[in-house]
Amino acid sequence: MACYTVHLKSRIADPDLAREKAVFVRDGWNFGAFGFGPFWLIVKGHAVMGFVVLLLQMALVGTVAVLGLLPAIQLAILMLVSLSWGLEGPSLRRLALRLSRHHEAGLVIAPSEDEAERRFFAGEERLDAPPSGKATPEGFVPHGPGNPVMGLFPQARGSM
Repeated sequence: MACYTVHLKSRIADPDLAREKAVFVRDGWNFGAFGFGPFWLIVKGHAVMGFVVLLLQMALVGTVAVLGLLPAIQLAILMLVSLSWGLEGPSLRRLALRLSRHHEAGLVIAPSEDEAERRFFAGEERLDAPPSGKATPEGFVPHGPGNPVMGLFPQARGSM
């Protein structure tokens, strides 16, 4: 099962329109980001962040070329950059969404993006409805002040 973060546009006043434009970002390895790096971000609609990272990557490639390292070392450095794109591409996309005034609305665990959308919107409908004693759908975790993070102990009781 994959983990998806859900991002909603903050500037949209109509909640139905904001839900319609929700962005689901899958956590984990991304082959598109691994293969295409900054161009993947540009295609996903984050042109400014993509061009900034493209310039940084071009500066790195230029520096590696100017240093006159062995071709095997140059290849190893470029492969490490591609691996970091594959691992951290979704995190850069979340950062780009945050910078474009999206807020993280929740976390959904589902086998596919379609199923994640279904679970997220079914869970939101239940949150909007009056309480009936039923739990939210499996895999949906609402995000916000009413749902504190488990495992953090802000008020330590006792001495060390």
